[in-house]
Amino acid sequence: MQILLIITIAVHVLSSIFWAGSTFVLARNGGQGGAALFRPQIGAASVSVLSGGLLWYLLHQGSFQRTEMILATGAAAAIMALLVQIIMIRAAMLSEEASPRAASGYRVSAALLVVTIICMAVARYV
Repeated sequence: MQILLIITIAVHVLSSIFWAGSTFVLARNGGQGGAALFRPQIGAASVSVLSGGLLWYLLHQGSFQRTEMILATGAAAAIMALLVQIIMIRAAMLSEEASPRAASGYRVSAALLVVTIICMAVARYV
């Protein structure tokens, strides 16, 4: 199980870094270039959420203490960020690149991903 855990953590961290980092950049620049990154972002976000679910299964199954509550809050924020990107940004990308709606979608997603990152960082210490 140790090798599965190591691989899952690596996949989760790498996909999450790409997803969050590109979302932060697109939120800052008003969504310019978002059309080219939309599919890779959704792919990375999907891998991130799925690998996070596997980590939950491997490390937190059968427990729902304060640590798990904080991680669940972060997971919910990440899933909401993914849904915002799928619904709000995809619709904006179909009509026009770098529209105000896409920029708003990236900003909302970025804020939700900040919540996710904070939850993951502090969950171990509460």
